[in-house]
Amino acid sequence: MNPQAVDWAAIPGPEWYRPEAVPEAFAALRGDREQGTHIRSVIGNDHAGTLYPAVVAGTDVLLGIIAEHPGPARQTALCVMLDWWGCFQPEPGFETFIGAEGESVDVIAAIVERVGRAAGTLRVIAERDSNARSLIRELLKAQSQGWTIVEK
Repeated sequence: MNPQAVDWAAIPGPEWYRPEAVPEAFAALRGDREQGTHIRSVIGNDHAGTLYPAVVAGTDVLLGIIAEHPGPARQTALCVMLDWWGCFQPEPGFETFIGAEGESVDVIAAIVERVGRAAGTLRVIAERDSNARSLIRELLKAQSQGWTIVEK
């Protein structure tokens, strides 16, 4: 998913959510100029260990980066997702939100579901990319167990 195609401002979030900063953070990641810190702080609160609703669309963008950008960008995207997994929780008051289609979206369930849908693609990448293989296996193991802390 192209981060420019997402209306980040239409996604609710706490007062410190800055939707205007999201596209540049993803562009920096795709350009290998981002180590994950900025991504974690624009669609979540890295210090508090919380995720904003924008993390749902952000998961789609990260999965796209994993699929299309081998090398450091892929590694960073995988590390961001693994950093969140089971450790971060939705920002209080933003556990669910109303999506663009008027549906209720549960933040954690949506992340788990999106990674599950991408499992086949992730397995193919793991077969071909020895540098990403262990991170992908770890992510798939985490996904199969749900949003629980996985021994690393």
